[in-house]
Amino acid sequence: MPTGNSDGTVQIGEWIVNPSLDTISKGTETQKLEPRTMRLLMCLANSAGEVVSVDRLLTEVWTGVVVGSASVYQAVSQLRKLLGDVDPNPTYIVNVPRKGYRLIAPVRRIEAASASSEIAAVAETPAAETPIVVPQPPARKRTVMPLILGGAVLIALLGAAALIWKKSSTSGPLAAAANSIVVLPFIDMTTEKTEQSFCDGLTEELSNWLAQIPTLQVVARTSAFAFRGQNEDARKIGRALDTNHILEGSMRRSGDHMRVTVQLVDARSGYHLWSENFDRPVEDAIKMQEDISRSVADTLRVRLTSEAERQLVARRTKDPQAYQQYLLARYYAQQLTKESTDRAIDLFQQMLAADPNFGPVYTELAYARMNQGYFHRLPIAQVSEKVEPLIASALHLDDRMSAAYAVRGALRVAQSRTKEAVDDLQRAISLNANDMGAFAELGRMRLEDGQPREALKYYERASALDPLNFTLQEQLCRASQDLAHYEAAADSCERARVLKPELAAAADGFVWLAESRGRIDEALQWNAKSLGPEPHDNFDPYWARATLFLSLGMAAPARKAVERGRSVTKNDVDADTALVRVAYREGGPDSLRRHLATSRLDQSPDASILFELAYARMLLGEAPAVKELIARALVAPDRQPGFAEGPWSARATTPLFTSYRIDLAVVDIVLGDQLSAQRELGTGLTMLNAMIAAGVERHGTYELRAKVYALKGQGDDAMRDLSKAVQLGWRRAWWALHEPYFASLWPRSDFQELITRVNQSNDRLAARIETD
Repeated sequence: MPTGNSDGTVQIGEWIVNPSLDTISKGTETQKLEPRTMRLLMCLANSAGEVVSVDRLLTEVWTGVVVGSASVYQAVSQLRKLLGDVDPNPTYIVNVPRKGYRLIAPVRRIEAASASSEIAAVAETPAAETPIVVPQPPARKRTVMPLILGGAVLIALLGAAALIWKKSSTSGPLAAAANSIVVLPFIDMTTEKTEQSFCDGLTEELSNWLAQIPTLQVVARTSAFAFRGQNEDARKIGRALDTNHILEGSMRRSGDHMRVTVQLVDARSGYHLWSENFDRPVEDAIKMQEDISRSVADTLRVRLTSEAERQLVARRTKDPQAYQQYLLARYYAQQLTKESTDRAIDLFQQMLAADPNFGPVYTELAYARMNQGYFHRLPIAQVSEKVEPLIASALHLDDRMSAAYAVRGALRVAQSRTKEAVDDLQRAISLNANDMGAFAELGRMRLEDGQPREALKYYERASALDPLNFTLQEQLCRASQDLAHYEAAADSCERARVLKPELAAAADGFVWLAESRGRIDEALQWNAKSLGPEPHDNFDPYWARATLFLSLGMAAPARKAVERGRSVTKNDVDADTALVRVAYREGGPDSLRRHLATSRLDQSPDASILFELAYARMLLGEAPAVKELIARALVAPDRQPGFAEGPWSARATTPLFTSYRIDLAVVDIVLGDQLSAQRELGTGLTMLNAMIAAGVERHGTYELRAKVYALKGQGDDAMRDLSKAVQLGWRRAWWALHEPYFASLWPRSDFQELITRVNQSNDRLAARIETD
């Protein structure tokens, strides 16, 4: 792919951008960007003049697990400020509502010989308008978002944040293993600094070699690469990563010869335990990695089991020359762009042709093929045709290859073959206890399936392997919230906030932690922080703010939040959808009818909007319209499996899209179809019972089960669950009196007493909020 000089330097508008140093320069001014911010800028530069969707940015800059789109919007806002693009009429990045972002500044390549002079003269240099593809800093390939810290943030982490880890790492799964190690990124010592990609591949592969030793815990790449270029004390790094050994090294290459210097450091004392220089031909890279791994095991007095010996042998190849291409392919695969993925596939295929008995290349190529399917928007069936044979070949060579089960588990997730995915991922970690990605994916699957206890176990194990991973801390916060372990949830949310203080998502965790306890005033304060002082491009935080106000029955500030979001984001569709509940709270059915008539939302093809319209028509008693809208929503192209139906929705962190089955049951009862109503309610009740038995302790989940019991005519059971919801922080008293779910409870004195008590508490809280 076309590049600029060896470090990828380009000019964007008036700025000289150096991705390898994460710097932007203009005249005498130089700014250091966080690596993720640089990846964001480079992703936009790759498609200069074209709209880049939020989904693509989330995939290429924030890889893997689902995170809020607010992360993108906050990062773009911060990037625009760094570029000085703060005028109402942008000159660098423009927002295209409901589509994404476009880099409108001219982009051009800078040749190596002129790069330094360009930096000095950038303000006067005319820029060509030809968009180019430039190399991006590496990102992690699998399911968990990478975290790469800039210097200032890293210093804060090693200071204040280290105390947070100390609090949580004195016992249990987060405690440092007796023998644990992190392999820090090897340093490129060549004069031209052109071998960093080779060094990164070497580092990654060496970690994989060490990971084959079952009694050695190896810190995952995300946390290890957070310390690239940081000359920090080994003891501080050890405390931050909760590990007791550090392996660091450097590589100098000259022609076909390389000199690798490696040293093993005790992270507790800072003393060097072992060091060695390896002067080898480049083609001996694989033998050198095995020698290093064995030396580390000997120094740490770790016994290599027969299985570990077998795995080390399995990582050898008969073609050392092709192995160099394999290491470069590993580097390109980490970048997670369309171009780098295609390049990695080409290099992996070269390795495969040279040595078809080299097992690891099959699994790496399988991962790359899956990523290629995403970037090229290929149907999963088409991706499977290429990936399945690769996995089968890997397992034919070695039926105990953990990576083969891990990648097959990822494929089964994409195919919605959940049970097989779980079996494969569990098999992967039984064979390789250092597979952080498999642990994290199992945690995500369990959390989305309403099993927070199981999710917590997997996330804690993943976090022990990757303690500086922002997304893992975010997910730990959610799992602890589901269990009503509020102190643990607050600790995890705080770790996430310390790791990425600039992200709106870091504040979002505290928003929903406070809401889960009924502390709406605190939730609103955190919501204000997530919006920040600058206008926000994402409508979701404004919608969340309106929802928080509505839980107390406060219609006026809810409308104000929605209209503010509409004004800032220019997102009329989401604003009109958010106003459905606001309009009903303001003036009941008449107000809602007027809003629906003017908004024309019924023309939307989006599943979320159709489900919300079905809810609105249910409030208006229009049973046939409810059925028609739900039928359309269920087949909407954008609907994800389980949306508005599965356990993740039934966690009911907000009242939106919790369970379409309950709305169907309401209209079936109105239409006299008791059999259909009981079928829908029975399906919902089975799921909710399983969730609560698995540890879910959210007021929204108990409210949902209370609705089911009330519609089934089991009033005592409904009151028991509604009382439990109140104990957990439930606030939606006004809605309980104006939605049809609890109609059978309205005559009961205990129901009226409970609602009166909640309303009195809400009134006091609303008064305090209005005063503040």
